Amino acid sequence: MSELSCVSTDQTLINMWLHGRPATTTAAAYRQNAEYFLGCAGKPLREVTLVELQAYATHLHELGIKDSSIRTKLNIVKSLFTFAAKLNYIRFNVAAALRIPKGNTSLAGRILKQTEVLKLINCPKLSVRDRNLLKFIYATGVRVSEACRLKWEDFQERDSGEVQVTVLGKGDKLRTVLVPIVVWMELEQLRGHNCVFVGATGNAIDRVMAHKIIKDAAVVAGVNPKVSIHWLRHAHASHALHKGAPLVLVRDNLGHNSVSTTNQYLHSNPVDSSGNYLGL
Repeated sequence: MSELSCVSTDQTLINMWLHGRPATTTAAAYRQNAEYFLGCAGKPLREVTLVELQAYATHLHELGIKDSSIRTKLNIVKSLFTFAAKLNYIRFNVAAALRIPKGNTSLAGRILKQTEVLKLINCPKLSVRDRNLLKFIYATGVRVSEACRLKWEDFQERDSGEVQVTVLGKGDKLRTVLVPIVVWMELEQLRGHNCVFVGATGNAIDRVMAHKIIKDAAVVAGVNPKVSIHWLRHAHASHALHKGAPLVLVRDNLGHNSVSTTNQYLHSNPVDSSGNYLGL
């Protein structure tokens, strides 16, 4: 039996495409975007042409969505088409011809000064949880999604007294990051639930809530209102490199695949941490 006949519906294809991905907000977003696209196309995936793909891209622009979000949505659709082509579910990968405009890759406007980071972290309106969340992301450089799903069992104290955290990153890759001791001591104030950063219901907070936390803090602290929670990760990399952290160390801390990615800002059981260079 051919792979083509094994996949009988678009929904089955999407389920196979998402199989093995962690049940996170990312997987949910992929499904939502794929299903929204098919709804806009108004026809089965096998019948979609480049015309419908281009019309969808135009539709997203007309909705006034940010360019960065449009690129993400289009790349998700292209990923689905690539997967479908690998299974011979579609005869031609028409999405390969869809051009996605490159965004502004400059990080200059998205890197906070250390004084701005301190203003955010020390904002008097922040709760203990919110202050610890911002400080933890800045100190470790983890992605907001990685921080939100952390559990206390992910942390481990070493014989040396240092504390490390195991993070599940992109592509289901695990990495281990050292946590500055002062950050860990403050973080322990949050103990009481299975997850580290929880909401009123006791469940882990999500990226939307984390984004609102820093937005609200920025208003009170007088920091750039365009700030996002991800800017703390940018700030971590930039500040650590500026203070002498080795490029390879910062790469491993952030979970980048190559030094070239980390270079824009200048393993398991690490012997040093880029967070130790921040002076917290």
